[in-house]
Amino acid sequence: MKPLRILIVDDEPLAHKVLEGYLEKMPEVVLAGNCYDGISTHNFLQNHTVDLILLDIQMPDITGLELLDILQQSAPKIIFTTAHTEYALQSFNYDQVVDYLHKPIRVSRFMKAMDRVRKQLVLEQDFEQRAETMPPAAAQSSPTYLSFKDNKVIHKVPISDILYIQSWGNYLKVFLENEDMKMMRMPIKSIEQELEGTGFERIHKSYLVNSRKVTSIEGNQVRLPGDILLPIGKSYALTAKRNITKRG
Repeated sequence: MKPLRILIVDDEPLAHKVLEGYLEKMPEVVLAGNCYDGISTHNFLQNHTVDLILLDIQMPDITGLELLDILQQSAPKIIFTTAHTEYALQSFNYDQVVDYLHKPIRVSRFMKAMDRVRKQLVLEQDFEQRAETMPPAAAQSSPTYLSFKDNKVIHKVPISDILYIQSWGNYLKVFLENEDMKMMRMPIKSIEQELEGTGFERIHKSYLVNSRKVTSIEGNQVRLPGDILLPIGKSYALTAKRNITKRG
């Protein structure tokens, strides 16, 4: 995989210095630029291509969330780096957001987030190259595993190894306990029906979680192993919380 081109966006110079120090310790990354506000970031992205933005939320002119609203689907991968925890729930409404890091950021936590970005980019690039030739996943009643086709090989993944499933247009990102991620072609509504009775719960328009893997419910979020927080949508909250608590 080619080196990741990374843009740091933060209104605090010290934050740039800390993140640059972390990046210097990592192989195959290139610092593409530094921006200190949302407007200059938008202008920078008109003329430069990056794979990842390390993005602050609270900035003087427009916030990081407002910047994503402007960029929409043209935005690259995003890791939020912020001192404000209250935006975590809202950040998961954006498909490009891979992780949400709370300042001060530990280097070990930063490296884990970067690893997630790499894995997602590799898998998405490979998947997009083969997507048109992949047949839809075959439905089955009360499945104990899901099947993923990789070239001409079909791999079976036990349902019990899945942490959560995220909708990605007409495709799904399936996140596993070992921090691996698979993709399959199927709308989230179809996989929800296929997994009925297996302990998976729809918590959001974009998320299904393995309720047996939920370690806690924190307000309108669920926590999963690996410091993963996912939002609970308002229309799903009552049923999802009740069912997850019952199964737990």
